[in-house]
Amino acid sequence: MTDALLEQFHAKMLGIYEAALSLKPPYRANLFKRMVDEHGGKEAADRLLATKDPSEGFTQLFLRGKDSLKLTVEYLVLQSPWCGLFTEEQLNVAKKRLRDVECKFPHE
Repeated sequence: MTDALLEQFHAKMLGIYEAALSLKPPYRANLFKRMVDEHGGKEAADRLLATKDPSEGFTQLFLRGKDSLKLTVEYLVLQSPWCGLFTEEQLNVAKKRLRDVECKFPHE
């Protein structure tokens, strides 16, 4: 796991927050942004994937339409090269959450 890759992932995580602001209606994921700012993108993703249920942000994005699910942490971590930062168990959690709402995975 290289520092450069972790920095790029952190930037992508912040990009989720920015992109959600342009949704209709906009979604201000302030708790998500604070978590990323305080813990870094990788640690924030680890924490979100470790919970029993999807985050409030996942639910809010789902309510804005299936296309908005492309802004979830679950969707991001399944993409290359980010998937290499996560364990098989974490990737399976992300896949299950997306599958449960009938969202295609990034590579489908």
